[in-house]
Amino acid sequence: MQVAYLFSGQGAERAGMGAAFYQQNAQFKQAFDQASQILGIDLPQLCFTADQRLQTTAYAQPALVALNWAIYQAVQAELPSAQALLGLSLGEYGALIAGGQLSVVNGLTLVKARGRLMAQACQTNPGAMAVVLKARAEQIEAACVVGQQSGLVAVANYNSPQQVVLSGTTAGVTAASNYLREHGVKRVLPLAVSGAFHTPLMQSAATAFKPYLTQSRFATGTVPVWSNTTVAPFTATKLAATLNRQMVQPTHFAACVTGLSNQGIDTFIELGPAPVLSRLVKQTFPTAKIYQIADPQTLAVTVTELEVAHGSNR
Repeated sequence: MQVAYLFSGQGAERAGMGAAFYQQNAQFKQAFDQASQILGIDLPQLCFTADQRLQTTAYAQPALVALNWAIYQAVQAELPSAQALLGLSLGEYGALIAGGQLSVVNGLTLVKARGRLMAQACQTNPGAMAVVLKARAEQIEAACVVGQQSGLVAVANYNSPQQVVLSGTTAGVTAASNYLREHGVKRVLPLAVSGAFHTPLMQSAATAFKPYLTQSRFATGTVPVWSNTTVAPFTATKLAATLNRQMVQPTHFAACVTGLSNQGIDTFIELGPAPVLSRLVKQTFPTAKIYQIADPQTLAVTVTELEVAHGSNR
């Protein structure tokens, strides 16, 4: 068994996330309280209640990374060691903290700045995003050509063979979405976001974020973390530049999953409030063994299933 842990990206957040872990797991509570102190945010208040701030980029980003890291701290004693780590977009920061490339203080400080700057960019350059399901590559390409006549539009996320996400100006994304619907693509769903992530419309955020990255310290780490941007493990010397590029360039989650499978990874364990990445892995690598952990109950189920399948997990 070769294991990769997965770290959720923005969009997985939901009210109540982490509450059961906080009440029942000492390692999680200690990590989550530490993250609250580092961020200067009352994370239990933000995450465990119906706090509307959790639906904003500025708060959702640090909250999710803190949650993912705290879950990782909670599960390490009970689950197999990781051979690789992979996050989707924002989730890369949780993976880098878990892998030792970023300290928890450095990582959370970066994410807080990233969320704030991306929220500002959304106000300065409003945009839209839409998820497209089960469209052929040539349909996506044609839709982007048509959409470009109305405004900026491009593929922001290559999530799986069955799912991509378009991003750009509202006019561009709307035109591309309409083209796809008119040409037989039944599921083109607008996302509840206010900005065009992973496009040049985020350049102002990337420019403002660059000094935070260049002033940060990065380590080699203990576990390889795969980059959505380069489809290869991050290296300490290029980590800052790669994370900066990630803000304005598309993510290639599906290609990362394929790359990991080619290296012998056969088991994926998603850490986060919803099985978003688990579904994408299943679509990309149907024979993989996939688990998702959001709370103590799903942790217990995962431990039991792994013991049945493989005996001792460690």
